[in-house]
Amino acid sequence: MMLGLALLGTALYAQAPPGERSPEGSKKDDAIKAILEQEMEVPPGAYTYNPQGRRDPFVSLLKPVGPAAPGERPHGMEGFLIQEIALKGIVKSEGSFIAMLQGTDGKSYFCKVGQRLFDGQIVAIDKETVTFRQDVTDPLSSVKTRELKKTLYPSEEARQ
Repeated sequence: MMLGLALLGTALYAQAPPGERSPEGSKKDDAIKAILEQEMEVPPGAYTYNPQGRRDPFVSLLKPVGPAAPGERPHGMEGFLIQEIALKGIVKSEGSFIAMLQGTDGKSYFCKVGQRLFDGQIVAIDKETVTFRQDVTDPLSSVKTRELKKTLYPSEEARQ
């Protein structure tokens, strides 16, 4: 329909030379322009994206994925990704180990087994390592969680 109107407008416009157009012809041109502009407008809410298993290309890849609202993270350890924290020490207290972790805010946090982080939780602490279970957010991955370890002495781990 739009192509037909465009061709009709072109045909009407091309019939008379530019100096000989009548006011009636310009009214037709204006009417055709108005019709074309109406057809080109998309009413609000008329478009929806059907992902069919693919990611939405209109959503930023930089947007954090997790339980918090987009662009927001909870405060404290619950707001840090596992890759963002550094293991600074391990303390033994009352028969169990407590990990001293440093966040990107420069503060130190004492964490026990079961402590939640933004993308996982602590599952084990021994005298030299802290083991995390990280939630995998890649929709194409068959693995939903993976274990990551942070060691107290990473330079010694590299030598072995």
